[in-house]
Amino acid sequence: MRNIAFISDIHGNLDALDAVLADIHARGMERVFCLGDLVGYGPWPGEVIGRIRAENIPTIMGNYDEAVGFTLPVCGCHINDRRAKALSQHALKWAVDHTTAQDRAYLRALPESLSIEVAGVSFLLNHASMDSITEYVYQTDAERMREIAAQTAEDVYVYGHTHFPFHEAVNGKHIINAGSVGRPKDGDNRAGYVAAHIENGTVSTQMIRVGYDVNQVVADMRARGIATALCRFLQNGGEK
Repeated sequence: MRNIAFISDIHGNLDALDAVLADIHARGMERVFCLGDLVGYGPWPGEVIGRIRAENIPTIMGNYDEAVGFTLPVCGCHINDRRAKALSQHALKWAVDHTTAQDRAYLRALPESLSIEVAGVSFLLNHASMDSITEYVYQTDAERMREIAAQTAEDVYVYGHTHFPFHEAVNGKHIINAGSVGRPKDGDNRAGYVAAHIENGTVSTQMIRVGYDVNQVVADMRARGIATALCRFLQNGGEK
């Protein structure tokens, strides 16, 4: 059996990333792949980039990576709520202001997709959909999931962006969402990632959650001037 890990949506949360990497190493995972959004929302964007680079983790560009790397005015997400849009723009500007030119150059150079093969099983890695770096595809979007399965030449499609982890078999393909390391939205504030197990052409997964000191990260966010609403979101594991 081959065992690999997929992480996504770290969003500047170094403590969550360190907790997940420690768990991955303790479980003896052979490889780690990151599906993007290293920055935005959390208090340590440059440090997260540094850790990913030090660990030599292959990483896909997320929409926040793109927006920070290219200093775009918005993250690209279609946010209709005025308050949510203002918070997103605050998080984006904060991340730009707290990354170096070298950090942003690294983000700009990230690939938009990656195709890998493990034990005869092929995987396509993207941040969101193959059509858009900002498209939200949820587990309940059955028709869109069938379209993605039909468009994917590889055996497995892996992505993040929604912050909701799942694994579905769709028309002979596997579709896996890795959830979020540093900013979950499913009501569980623990860091999340997906372990994939490949054996004799069969793919199985574990949706793993790892506890860490969320209160300390929230304190860091407050101390560094990040909006209270974003602190509360992290504390609750989503909007409540």
